[in-house]
Amino acid sequence: MLMSTANQVYVFLATVYAGMVVGFIYDLNRVFRWTFKPRPWVVGIMDLFFWLVVAALVFVALLYANDGEVRFYNFVGLAIGWSLYLLTISPWVIKALTLIYRVIEKGVRYIIRFASWPLRALFNFFNKISEKIRA
Repeated sequence: MLMSTANQVYVFLATVYAGMVVGFIYDLNRVFRWTFKPRPWVVGIMDLFFWLVVAALVFVALLYANDGEVRFYNFVGLAIGWSLYLLTISPWVIKALTLIYRVIEKGVRYIIRFASWPLRALFNFFNKISEKIRA
């Protein structure tokens, strides 16, 4: 099927944009790994989930922009988009995501500590009683 030049430019720019979104998703995954240091099996699951999300994103982008036709310049656009993202705004996004993840981590730890307070108090109470019984 023949495409006009304007349509090809639109498809190319759509794939560049999709490549930038893929780069952002990659940074989400990368900063999560740096911050929380998950176990190897969790990393494997995260990698699988990353590639499934990326495949779905690229499929939807190509389906929407190009009626599902795959051309060489689609791959070039994805690579250029990902590269542009990594070379331009990725360092700032990484700093922001690191800050956000650390705030979330501290918030979750505070909530867990607050929610487990009654159980810890009860455990300490029974610990003191058992020490008095043994003595």
